[in-house]
Amino acid sequence: MAQITFKNVSISDFTLVDKSPQYSNKSWTGALIQRSTGVQWYEYQFTLSFNQSARNEVQQFLALHRQGKPFTMSMGHLSIYNGSQSGTVTSKANYQRGVYKVESNQAQTLEVGSMIQFANHKKLYTIVANTGSVLSLFPALQANVQIGETIFYNGLVIEGTLMPDNNYEMPVSNLVQMQFKCNEVIR
Repeated sequence: MAQITFKNVSISDFTLVDKSPQYSNKSWTGALIQRSTGVQWYEYQFTLSFNQSARNEVQQFLALHRQGKPFTMSMGHLSIYNGSQSGTVTSKANYQRGVYKVESNQAQTLEVGSMIQFANHKKLYTIVANTGSVLSLFPALQANVQIGETIFYNGLVIEGTLMPDNNYEMPVSNLVQMQFKCNEVIR
């Protein structure tokens, strides 16, 4: 899947929102019990700014994607890893969908809180624990991971679809700004 790029349109104000379905309850002892239920996903939004002379680029993007066709895009600064890990990280074995621990082929220093992706799908995962070789992830794997599959931690992209409640209003002015809301694709 190709990453969206524009020649004369700028993308700004990228905002990522974690949509983890959670609930909490207080037990009879007063302890707070919190649980995650269901599948975690992200919603995100971004703004396109352009001159009227570049509106055909935006119209082409809308024609291709407003009916639910997925697209990938950079998340700006959120795509850039700034920790201590360097070099390639790969999976040591095959892992089935639903597993939340993945062992790497080599020692690695990916920090808790870092986001990662796998080569075969674009779902974003967060590292919640790291032993130096075993990564604990949230959410659990949404697709199978193969032995030797690359684990990306830098240059991340998000795959999404435009939400149906977007306003596709394009004013007739020289400088146009349009904001779009999207859902992360879960496969």
